[in-house]
Amino acid sequence: MRGRQQLLRTAFFMLLMLSVATVTVAAEEAAADPAPEAVPDAAAAEATPAPELPPLNCKQVELLETIDTWSVDCVAMWLENLGFPELRTAFTGNKMDGLALKELTMEKLADDYGVSEEDQRKKIYYNLKDVLRKDSSSGNTNHYSQMFFWLLPFIGLYQYLSVKYAKQIEKAMKKYKKWQDARNPPPPVKVETYDDGTNEWTRGTNGDLAFEKLTKEQKKAQKIERAEAKKKAAKTPKVD
Repeated sequence: MRGRQQLLRTAFFMLLMLSVATVTVAAEEAAADPAPEAVPDAAAAEATPAPELPPLNCKQVELLETIDTWSVDCVAMWLENLGFPELRTAFTGNKMDGLALKELTMEKLADDYGVSEEDQRKKIYYNLKDVLRKDSSSGNTNHYSQMFFWLLPFIGLYQYLSVKYAKQIEKAMKKYKKWQDARNPPPPVKVETYDDGTNEWTRGTNGDLAFEKLTKEQKKAQKIERAEAKKKAAKTPKVD
């Protein structure tokens, strides 16, 4: 019994001495190694606001014009619309206007402007090609040759129907013309007025309706005209 108790006491003292030695070694190592310096927080560095750029002297409507008319500010606005505001300073510094933008290549984007990612270079370059294609109207239905080929089947169909239903179309056009004439009657006939103030409606039997009375000379002239008219009527043979 006493031997067992001594064995337990010896084990307890050995564990106690081992724990004290471990704590002492850890304290010595902590004293030997200095504390690491505080590293600035990356989130705090990103939180610092970027300097504000001056406003651009360009309107969105101006981007609908041809690329030759784009100013430096319009090119910068075009880049911002594509999602590359970080390139604005570099393009503005090189005075990149519309004419200079037409000469832009993917190699220049990588070498001169530091656009390392290929997907970003392709996005800028292919959008530029779309703008140039719009200006030249190639690849668009507004191009005259393509517009003609697009309308060619409809023109052929119209010719076929006009030949096949020519009579029906002519009858329909006549009815339409009659309907238009009924809606828009012809203007009244203008009455011809003579130098003596009379007209074709107030001569002869209606001479008393004239606004001015005839002079003696005018009356003599009328009598002579009537006499000549009677002679001509008498000379004209009657047809049975």
